[in-house]
Amino acid sequence: MAEQATDMVKLTIDGVAVEVPKGTLLVEAAKKIKQEIPVYCYHTKLGPAGLCRVCLVEIEGMPKLQIGCNTPVADGMVVHTRNEKVETGRSMILELLLVNHPLDCPICDKGGECDLQDYAMAYGRGASDVADPKQSKPKGVDLGPTIVLDEERCVVCQRCVRFDDIIAGERQLVVKDRGHNDIIATSTGDPYRHNFTGNVTELCPVGALTSKTYRFKSRPWDLNRTQTSCTQCAVGCQQFADVRYGTLVRTMSVESDDAISDGWLCDRGRYNIGYVAAPERLTQPLYKRDGEFVQIGWDDAFALWANAIKDAQSAGKQVGALGGGRLLNEEAYLLQHVFRALGVKNLDWRTGRQLQASPGGAASYEALENAESIVVVGDIPELAPVLWLRAIKAATRKGARLVRVGACGQAPSFAHTDVATAAEAASAVAPQGRVAILWDGSNLEVGKALAAAFAARETLAYIASEQGNARGAEAMGMLPSDGGSDFTKIVADAAGGAYGVLAIFGANPVRNAPNAQDVRAALDATPFVVVSELFMTETAQAATLVLPAKGAYEKSGTVLDIAGDALPVNASLQAPVGALSDLEMLVGLAQHFDLPLPTSEELGAAVIARAAKPLAVTLGDARYATAHALAPSDARSIWDGGGTCAHDERIVTLRREPAKVGA
Repeated sequence: MAEQATDMVKLTIDGVAVEVPKGTLLVEAAKKIKQEIPVYCYHTKLGPAGLCRVCLVEIEGMPKLQIGCNTPVADGMVVHTRNEKVETGRSMILELLLVNHPLDCPICDKGGECDLQDYAMAYGRGASDVADPKQSKPKGVDLGPTIVLDEERCVVCQRCVRFDDIIAGERQLVVKDRGHNDIIATSTGDPYRHNFTGNVTELCPVGALTSKTYRFKSRPWDLNRTQTSCTQCAVGCQQFADVRYGTLVRTMSVESDDAISDGWLCDRGRYNIGYVAAPERLTQPLYKRDGEFVQIGWDDAFALWANAIKDAQSAGKQVGALGGGRLLNEEAYLLQHVFRALGVKNLDWRTGRQLQASPGGAASYEALENAESIVVVGDIPELAPVLWLRAIKAATRKGARLVRVGACGQAPSFAHTDVATAAEAASAVAPQGRVAILWDGSNLEVGKALAAAFAARETLAYIASEQGNARGAEAMGMLPSDGGSDFTKIVADAAGGAYGVLAIFGANPVRNAPNAQDVRAALDATPFVVVSELFMTETAQAATLVLPAKGAYEKSGTVLDIAGDALPVNASLQAPVGALSDLEMLVGLAQHFDLPLPTSEELGAAVIARAAKPLAVTLGDARYATAHALAPSDARSIWDGGGTCAHDERIVTLRREPAKVGA
């Protein structure tokens, strides 16, 4: 207790006694008494910069005003954040910031949530002493595929530049020229492009950096905001979904989401939202008759589906259900529950390259930052972009040793070691401390080798899934049991005519499976294939019955993230008329068989129980073995693949076809 007391500092802020840890900056200490010190260049996640000077405070005993963002507390310090001297100093700083700033608030996207507006009202002078005309700079500069720059509005706080350097590790943005000619630009003149560009639009305290997809779309007071979990990948970043008159216009990060996203969003989570309003959304069940799809009603769709299962089982044909990694926990649980009640044992969520989603335990994202060594297997920056930011933070700011096994994807710009095997990785890591293993879950032999190589070390294991809720589907029971077949065997047997019905929920194996040609052959050989989807994907085109599904922003439930935590997904939109959630589809099917279903309370309790109980498995567990044909060097961008990314014309410049990166 005595040691803890020496690490605490007592001071007075605006007459209120405050006790904070040693080293705390004044701007953070003032938050203890809910007193705001204005800032532009400072940001909690970026640290102090001391550039803008708007955070001036008075400290008794010092002859001049001091900046609160770069001044640590001291024992006995007496600070004034609001008095005439302080406000005069701040008004002078604002005068300089507004010298060349355009008065275009009515057309600025930042209007209504702009720090410069707020501070000008709070501290600004009523009239300017500057008689010279404002300097004109270019407006609407195309900075890259996601960002538009208005150079006139920039106050050169350099938050964007520092984010690109400190957080993303990209170092693309720089300040060019000097004095009032300062502008933000890319260092090479190339378009500003990486997986986290959209964060700079939120960091920008004025309207200088704006998103192309949101420009001139809304004012903040017209938005209906819902907090939810992003399902674009398995990290589970918390985000705000902002809806204007029934249209999802943007998503924003949750700054306080320290435990998961650390306050950031990747560009796919931020920008891949226009698909919800795509005109090609499926809104009516489609039944293939004589080679052509015709629209039918939901009652007819359920009847056709149920009769096909009955006919198949009567004829001695097998039935299988695939998918679940893009479903909510409640939907994945009900999927296996209903089909097992029908006597179906052939279940699997693994319709892509990944074979394992749970490492057999739980490790927090924050713990990754404090690991002494990080071992990476697979293209983790693309599979789980925000998880990769944690690895960057650990390596560049906390000194962790980064080792890549069988390097896949683009090499990071900071210090790292590339090795060929897990055994070599064990020799390359730091000799002491925890080892964090980031694995893509695809090659079980590699996973087994990792477990063996680091058996004597304290390890943290993270499996970066290729599907948003892969760990949830695994935990909910979407795996074969009691002699049932896995995905690979289902495909092989179906191609031989053994299956009468295949149900595929929220998956596109014809495009994404490593044996995609075999999958298409299996679907062609199966008399009745039902697919639930938002769009007419490659797999849906091969189906007999296509069911229009709700998207993640249109339904509520939970998912399991990479760390093993159950996260809420909250509906922010009304789904198109005619679309149902996968859970509603399964209820409709069950009713045709008079199957007893759990109540909503029983379903919730079952999901919570399964989510809270980690699977007793290890990395590369033999129970996940399958005959997948893998291409370990294959790497994909977060924008590759079909599904939602292919149905948002606003982000067409971000999409890339699958390619081997770094080959």
